[in-house]
Amino acid sequence: MDKEYWKKIYMQQSEEHQPSLFARHIAETFGVEGHKLIELGCGNGRDSIYFSRLGAEVTAIDQCENAIDFMRPLIGKGIRFECCDFTRMNDCPAPFDIVYSRFTLHSISAIEERRVVGWAHRNLAGNGLFCIEVRGQKNEIYRFGEPVEGEPDAFVYNSHYRRFLNFDSFCEELRNQGFEIIYAAEQKGFAPYDGNDETYIRVIARK
Repeated sequence: MDKEYWKKIYMQQSEEHQPSLFARHIAETFGVEGHKLIELGCGNGRDSIYFSRLGAEVTAIDQCENAIDFMRPLIGKGIRFECCDFTRMNDCPAPFDIVYSRFTLHSISAIEERRVVGWAHRNLAGNGLFCIEVRGQKNEIYRFGEPVEGEPDAFVYNSHYRRFLNFDSFCEELRNQGFEIIYAAEQKGFAPYDGNDETYIRVIARK
């Protein structure tokens, strides 16, 4: 369902979008020039493109072919695109400095989330960063829509699957995997859009 949902969204795009506030925050706070960065679920590519233009070596992952097709003209400019499911990737031969996940962990199940967190820890270099922005249980549309059977805190709303993370439990999961939390908050102001300012989780974790 969700792959088809996103295919329809990406079919409507005709121009490049500006980078998210989260991408700008990561670049301005930690710097990305010269770093190897992978974006899990790159969507329309705006953040991957931004990072590459700042000098990062970027791998952009998305399972929707038309999202990748939209960005193909930029191949050779510091970005490598892969069309695949980021919850089922093999370990990489060379580690990344940054694993970047914006609005993707709430689109997968809790089991898949644990798999992604483990993958991130294994495939980050020492002191590498796992950068996450995601919907949590304080988000304004939490519990909207139809509950997903067998998946606590997951709902289908407007034909779109979303699972809302528990802030404390997610931070604990990262610590248990071996990450050090260097920043974590659940609040407004992270991703205002079209006049709305919803509550999101933002976490920066270091290996």
